[in-house]
Amino acid sequence: MTHNVGNETDIDVTLNIVNWKTPDLVARCLESLEQGTMGIRAQIIVVDNASGDGSVELIRSFAGVTLLANDRNWGFSRATNQAFAVARGRYFLLLNPDTVVRPKALSIMAEFLDAHEDVAGATCKLLNLDGSFQRYYKRLPTWLIVLRTFTVLKNLTPNNRFSRSFYMMDDLFDTIREVEQPPGTCLMLRRSLLSGPTLLDERFPVLFSDIDLCRTLRNRGLRLFFVPAAEVLHHGAAGGVGQMKDDAVIDYLICLIRYYRKHEGLLAAALLWTILALDSLLVLAVSLVKVMLRKKDWLSLTHEFRRRSRLFKGRERFQYPAGFQ
Repeated sequence: MTHNVGNETDIDVTLNIVNWKTPDLVARCLESLEQGTMGIRAQIIVVDNASGDGSVELIRSFAGVTLLANDRNWGFSRATNQAFAVARGRYFLLLNPDTVVRPKALSIMAEFLDAHEDVAGATCKLLNLDGSFQRYYKRLPTWLIVLRTFTVLKNLTPNNRFSRSFYMMDDLFDTIREVEQPPGTCLMLRRSLLSGPTLLDERFPVLFSDIDLCRTLRNRGLRLFFVPAAEVLHHGAAGGVGQMKDDAVIDYLICLIRYYRKHEGLLAAALLWTILALDSLLVLAVSLVKVMLRKKDWLSLTHEFRRRSRLFKGRERFQYPAGFQ
């Protein structure tokens, strides 16, 4: 596989792929870029977070791909910042390894940004492997959305309008439109608008790094758009966060509190932690009742208690390497 990569001023898009233990998926992703990068001059960077499964050797076999091989798992944000530090393209693309980029998808996104110089970034139309549409597009979290989507209140009205609004369930995605929280699965950003030597806040090592970025850009009055003509197949939860299984729910809530602390302040974060902690106690109480009624077993209750304990402590599952700040 070869790519038309010129000097620094010639490169249109720097693609960043962070890999961790997904050799087959990242290989398919890189293979798809032969056609997916048609029409653009691309710099392709893959950062491997110490997969130890043959991923490094596999990635090295692809011509025209720059490999940054870490000796430990530094998390998604730091790995992305490594690629951002050596990026040379006008645009910087976040791309998951569990994707297959359709022909000219990236050139369509780049052309859209070329034509709209006030736009900070663009995302694509994500499709399941069968070609159906993936609704991975959201609004940024607000108090009402959090209460009606991430607590037991949702069980009372699962289809409430706040949750539907958050997940954009009633929004049409057949034309170009603004999206507050596009998926970091495939997000092309205008590098000239990204201030500072790093892109992502490393206090969000895995989850919420892209959401924090979207909020930061929105706070600056910058907008992100959905471009349906650009199509990318997405396996969905096949690598990275997908490997966390149900633990990702608790990690999401922990990072949500961290997000509130950064953007809403310490008091707001403390209030949110209190609400989610009380909600967890209620969940555990209901689980205990179900055990007593023999509708659940003790093993499931023990598992739930361990998960919720991490929320009480504010301790996500990601294990910070030594020296990680």
